[in-house]
Amino acid sequence: MPIVRSSEQKSMTLEDFYADLSTSSPPGYEDVGRGMLLLINMINRMFTETKIWGLTSLARLVLRNKDDFASEWYIIIGNAGNTFYIEYLLPEDKRPWHNAYVRGEAGSLEEAGKYLLIAMKECEGWVGNVELEQLTSAL
Repeated sequence: MPIVRSSEQKSMTLEDFYADLSTSSPPGYEDVGRGMLLLINMINRMFTETKIWGLTSLARLVLRNKDDFASEWYIIIGNAGNTFYIEYLLPEDKRPWHNAYVRGEAGSLEEAGKYLLIAMKECEGWVGNVELEQLTSAL
């Protein structure tokens, strides 16, 4: 199942949002839009059965495991050209404080895909997901 934009932001799809950002945004955001479109396409290729809900916040992509306004922001991905910034929420029993995130940088789309898989596993937002288990077993 392709990544789906959360219903609280249903005015346009994630792809439409980032396509718009890549063509008619303030200067400097063109690369952000293009990079995020590549990332979304990669996520859609990797996960064909898994439900992933996305919303946008300040041009970043937030990934959640359900379409619920109150659900956790498990993964937050930003982009600046060829660099992707990936954050994942630590599981509650591992957090040194409320809403603690791990943050890292990926220097390529391929590396961002690898880090995304690690983040999805480590945040425990998709526990028991067969596709994720298959994809992370190859890491």
